[in-house]
This record gives sequence, C-alpha cells and structure tokens, in this order.
Amino acid sequence: MTRWFLLGCLCAAFCCLLGCSTAVKPIPVSGTVNLDGQPLAEGQVTLLGEKTAPETFTVKAGSFQGEAKPGKKRVEIRAFKLGKPTKMGDTEIEATPENYIPAKYNTESTLTAEVAAGGLNPNKFDVQSH
Repeated sequence: MTRWFLLGCLCAAFCCLLGCSTAVKPIPVSGTVNLDGQPLAEGQVTLLGEKTAPETFTVKAGSFQGEAKPGKKRVEIRAFKLGKPTKMGDTEIEATPENYIPAKYNTESTLTAEVAAGGLNPNKFDVQSH
C-alpha cells in the first residue's frame, strides 16, 4: 500500500514539473494610442485572446507597455472621465467613471493585433472620439 502511495506521489510530482515547463511565456509588448491625432492622456488597452485571459495595460501620455501571451488578439481601447452626479430624492449620488471612447474601439472593436517574438504588431492605434 505504501509503495502505491509513493508511486502516486512521484507521478503527481512529475506531472506538475512537466506542466510547468510547457507554460507559455509572456512577451514584452509596447505601443501607442492616439485620440483624434493626439496622444491619449490616460486610458487602457486590453488584448483579448481566444485561449488566454484578457491582458490590460495602462495608457499614459499615449504610451503603454507590459507583457502578453503570444497569439492573435482583439484590441479594446477605453478612457474614462467622471460622469455627472445624480440625485435620488434629497441624496446626491457620486459621479461614476464613464468610458468616452466609442464602442467601435472597445465592446464592438474589430481592431486586431498579434503578439509574437518581436512584440505587438501593429502597436500603434489611432482612434476617433466620434
């Protein structure tokens, strides 16, 4: 009985080591986002792959960078500003952030890119506010 238990433990350990060595390593990526011809002050770029978790990067002064798993990605771009506060009776409800980038660049995006050994291609995205 002890032999079978030890053999099972060895097999499990071997499988764990084998699984770890086949993990896909992320690749450094960087890029730029322009809004109406100017660098996007602040925002987000999200890369969505078919078999990977979404990867989101912060945009500052038009640039973003980070690491992403290789493969073809759908690209979503968002930027937020505070909406208007609302009233409910006598209570004022705080303003919440609202995405001001049109849906065709995020929830309805057809933008694509590929993460490969050379990074993100394409890595420059020009969006319009209208």
